[in-house]
Amino acid sequence: MNMMSVPSYQQMIVSFHNANLSIVNYNGQPYVPMKPIVEGMGLTWQSQHEKLKQRFASTITEIVIVAQDGRQRLMTCLPLKKLFGWMMTISPNKVKPKLKDTIIKYQDECDDALWGYWSGKLSARQRAFDELNKIDFDENFSQAKATISSLGMHQRKREKKTNKQKRQDWINKNTLLLNFGEESLA
Repeated sequence: MNMMSVPSYQQMIVSFHNANLSIVNYNGQPYVPMKPIVEGMGLTWQSQHEKLKQRFASTITEIVIVAQDGRQRLMTCLPLKKLFGWMMTISPNKVKPKLKDTIIKYQDECDDALWGYWSGKLSARQRAFDELNKIDFDENFSQAKATISSLGMHQRKREKKTNKQKRQDWINKNTLLLNFGEESLA
């Protein structure tokens, strides 16, 4: 199949731990092109590609995207929600030295979040702010889609109204939590 006949998908850039990630909206779900991340960390693409094919075979997909050079490229992409699992497989000793502390810090945060979830210690305050972060992410993603193409403007208007209502509902629901701390809802 000629790559010119394969559709490319809308992309946006998201900041993540002082790095910019390219996110591709594919079938209504955010995906991450993996090769730029792997190479940006100073890892070899071939070994990480094999790891992705083995461990994430049911979720990786090949998507045609516009690469940094402006040309369409077929890229191995991982759903954003699986990126964190892959990051946990990375040895901090194998990344670029300037990224080692960032990887360790990120992996520690993941350990803490997972422990908090499984031990039931995820506080009401943390759950509330996670919900707010999701609302803000949805809003930023919606805004980025509208910026890319004016065709999305009508959808953007609907999503903006929905996100504004979600934010207001969140504020109404969490006013006590914000004012008095998590003890009031624990």
